[in-house]
Amino acid sequence: VKSDKPEEEISEEHKLTDLPGIGPGIASKLESAGVYDLMGLAVMSPSSLADMAGVGEGVARKAIQAARGMMNLGFISGEEFEKKRKDVHYITTGSKSLDGLLGGKGVESKAITEAYGAFGSGKSQLGFTLSVNVQLPKEQGGSEGKAVFIDTEGTFRPDRIKQIAEGLGAQADKVLKNILVARSFNSDHQILLLDKIGEMIKSGEPIKLIVIDSLTAHFRAEFSGRGQLADRQQKLNKYLHQLMRLAEQYNLAVYVTNQV
Repeated sequence: VKSDKPEEEISEEHKLTDLPGIGPGIASKLESAGVYDLMGLAVMSPSSLADMAGVGEGVARKAIQAARGMMNLGFISGEEFEKKRKDVHYITTGSKSLDGLLGGKGVESKAITEAYGAFGSGKSQLGFTLSVNVQLPKEQGGSEGKAVFIDTEGTFRPDRIKQIAEGLGAQADKVLKNILVARSFNSDHQILLLDKIGEMIKSGEPIKLIVIDSLTAHFRAEFSGRGQLADRQQKLNKYLHQLMRLAEQYNLAVYVTNQV
């Protein structure tokens, strides 16, 4: 597994403390909340930043505008966008038919792929397979990276991972070591784990795939009944936006499961 820095990572000359109104103390608060770089701050709203950093909205707005200026966020030509899309990578599902349904190459990075269906329909198995295949060389349909597996229902099975790895002729123990597993026990913990993924990537972990099995189990259990539907959807929507931002910022593939 090779380690490479994300293409969109900001150079060392631009740090959070380079922004107006963001001193070391505020930067430390932001990092504790999972905001480590200019991109993370640039996509925030002034009210969110103000609440998180304990500053006024005017200061927050000025810092966000400065970050966006340094990041050169805005419109680009279709030609430039095409160039940016060239770093998208794909992870094979191991099935030519299923890869075909996904566009021909498998699950792509900078995107969320969802598998939904009844219990026992193979959603978790596909997650296991992708967690193994992401470690393959690019010419074999992999991304030469590690996988993060967020297990919300106790579905992760190391023995199954080993079987899939052995079927590919890979070293089972080595493959298992390259899958980072976390068991989440509630929706807040599940959300917190996304911040942990950002921290791991910053520390050099070559993570190329996030698997969440399943996406909504905790949200359904904690927000039951029509009276809590709006709260549940709001929290879930925020989580999905955070997940999508992580996928785009670090060029990751995301695979989530959901029951019908």
